Amino acid sequence: MPGSNFPSALEALSFRFDEIVRLLSRRIDAALADYDLSRTQWRLLAYVLRQEGITQSELARVLELERASIGNTIDIMERKGLVMRVANPDDRRVWRIAATPRAHELLPGLRGIIDDMLDRTFTGLTPAGIAALSGTLDQIVANLADDETTQNKMLEEA
Repeated sequence: MPGSNFPSALEALSFRFDEIVRLLSRRIDAALADYDLSRTQWRLLAYVLRQEGITQSELARVLELERASIGNTIDIMERKGLVMRVANPDDRRVWRIAATPRAHELLPGLRGIIDDMLDRTFTGLTPAGIAALSGTLDQIVANLADDETTQNKMLEEA
């Protein structure tokens, strides 16, 4: 019978990844609502707090978003008083992004709600289970990255 094996076990598993991302995104959005932050704004702020002075281009790369989208997000976050653009003394065309004192003040509360949400997300998993899951996901990411690298090489050779 056609389609009787649809979805296959691996397809069903890949669908679960989509479901996890959707549900996790929804939870993060709800957790950040009191701070008037989107998930993208939180991720950007997390990178800026981790690496003060990161450039807009570097943020676009690590967040896998277009430079224009990152620029718009930075504009919004500047208006909210969370980040500021700082001139790069080595290159006048480049702006470095820094967290404001207000962002540093909000960090403990933000960290608390995100940590709480992640604790609830991983409830029932032991540290060993989390380590095993992390290793499995690392392998999947490596497999996908290898495929992407191979595809990019094939495109360059064509």
